[in-house]
Amino acid sequence: MGDFQDRPAMPGYGPAAMGRPAGAPVGFIFVVVLFAVLGALVDALFSFGMLFATDSCGTGSPDGSAAVCNPAVWALTVALPWAGLLAAVVLASVGAVRARRRGRSPWRALPVAVAVYLLACGVAYLVVFGP
Repeated sequence: MGDFQDRPAMPGYGPAAMGRPAGAPVGFIFVVVLFAVLGALVDALFSFGMLFATDSCGTGSPDGSAAVCNPAVWALTVALPWAGLLAAVVLASVGAVRARRRGRSPWRALPVAVAVYLLACGVAYLVVFGP
């Protein structure tokens, strides 16, 4: 026998499933996991760099009154890329599941997820280095 669609319906179970999408797209899952790992590495490097962002705070230099000198802004700036990465992975996963249920390609969710992550990183960059 071939595919599950070739089999007749079993008694008491209704008609055989027709047009049901195949299993999980392995390539898409691999790309999302790779994206998450690379994003975590970038975020870890950014967080390490943020340890030194407040070195000029309280000095007479022009950067002594930067936005990152406020502890709440500093903590938010460190957390923003991580939150963006988490939101991007969740958005890609939920978007892929919804697309698969509609019979569409899950790849449509990936550009939106990447845009969310880059937006979060861009906002954090602008807070640290200014416009």
